[in-house]
Amino acid sequence: MTTQPVGHHQRRTYLIGRSRPNAIIGRNRENGELAVIVLGAFLGMMSGLLIPPLALRLAGLVGLPALALAVVYMPYRGRTLYRWLEIDRSYRRIARRGGVYRSSAMEAGTRLDGREVEVGAPPGIGRLRWLSAPFGPDEVAVLLHVERRTVTAAIEIEGPGVGLRDAEDQEALVDRFGTLLKHVANGDGFVTRLQMLARTLPADPDAHAKDVERRGAEDAPRWLKESYDQLASMVSTSSEQHRAYLVACMHYSRELAAEASAMLKGDDGLAVVMARELADICARLTEADIRVRQPLGQARLSSLIHSMYDPDHPIDHIQAMSRRNAWPAELDATQPQFLQAKTRESATRDYWCHATAWIKEWPLTPVGVNFLAPLLVHTPDVIRTVAVTMDLEPTDVAIERMLTEKTNDDAEASRAARMNRVVDPRDIAQTGRVDQRGEDLASGAAGVNLVGYITVSSRSPEQLARDKRTIRASAGKSYLKLEWCDREHHRAFVNTLPFATGIRR
Repeated sequence: MTTQPVGHHQRRTYLIGRSRPNAIIGRNRENGELAVIVLGAFLGMMSGLLIPPLALRLAGLVGLPALALAVVYMPYRGRTLYRWLEIDRSYRRIARRGGVYRSSAMEAGTRLDGREVEVGAPPGIGRLRWLSAPFGPDEVAVLLHVERRTVTAAIEIEGPGVGLRDAEDQEALVDRFGTLLKHVANGDGFVTRLQMLARTLPADPDAHAKDVERRGAEDAPRWLKESYDQLASMVSTSSEQHRAYLVACMHYSRELAAEASAMLKGDDGLAVVMARELADICARLTEADIRVRQPLGQARLSSLIHSMYDPDHPIDHIQAMSRRNAWPAELDATQPQFLQAKTRESATRDYWCHATAWIKEWPLTPVGVNFLAPLLVHTPDVIRTVAVTMDLEPTDVAIERMLTEKTNDDAEASRAARMNRVVDPRDIAQTGRVDQRGEDLASGAAGVNLVGYITVSSRSPEQLARDKRTIRASAGKSYLKLEWCDREHHRAFVNTLPFATGIRR
């Protein structure tokens, strides 16, 4: 992400580069796609050498490479055949096995020493180890993701309230947050990834009136009550609550293992290191004028995860919440368009329906600070979670990658000029973005690779379809293009949980 300097009389705008897959050779192709093309060419060549009949030899020589190119390039159901092969295979395997998960929390008991019997996470989460570490007067829950080889912890923050500030304060706030990213990426710490979660839930619009009725003085003068009622009627009351969370992620390495073993033996040392890193991030957040509300201990983190599967569950209801109660009682992944989940405390027997989309394309034009406001704030009556995961790179690594992209762009432009081809204007704009990114990196900025996911939750499939259309329209106002993760919602849903997943290293 880069910034575009403008004059003092204009609002500052920001540029986000276009997504480009990484491959050994080629342009905008992944290694798997290149492997399919090479395999098709090899089989075509071998068929031309080994098949005696001329007709079959020509068919194999031409047909097999053409089939490989069609698998990689031909549009199919909004993607390509290559993209759908693994998704369809996994979905058919889930459908054959029933596709319904039921938790064993009710059957799990308590040991004689008072420890609860562990209950495994539902499919798609992977194996987890719950740890905890002191964090000021509280404690913070630290999750060890065994299969992903990562360690995560979360804190709740207050939204920066960008819309309540003037232009200069907004830009200063963004600059201070950029300083935070630069410090985390170029520092000596072990945090390599950050995730921002924006959770929007329905709230009682009459909560304030009920609180006044319950706690107000009955012997107050009549004129005072009438004046307060008149004042309350003039103030707009939102029926939504917005919660924001920051998740820090460390990737397991030899250096991290050595640091953890110097702190404490076993996995508890990882929790202590994460608590130290999180304290440093909190200090930087304070400098960036972002207030930290509280760390998420095991009870609060379990309640947050539980509420994401069942939005009826209040996030702040942490009594009797433990890591065993974080997961849903039932999970149904047999529907291709959405995921169904239900908890034991649900008021009805109906499932909650969840659909997840990934942000396929970020804005390709300069945008302002509040370009996500239509999606985050201006979409009422839709239960949603917006997750943005940022993989941080040190400045030196980001400059090397930028130089590689610059070299490839210049070589492609030179090749197009020699062949008298018309240059794609989108490539020209991308070259300008790469140049601007190089200037920002030269001034000390950190490299940030980001990916975004949006989960929409509704009570019924019909309401979910309406909410998906609403979210797509709001994303269009934010200059975003969405793609719903059909047939893999049970895996995509995990990317909007506080686990800092969904991006490749």
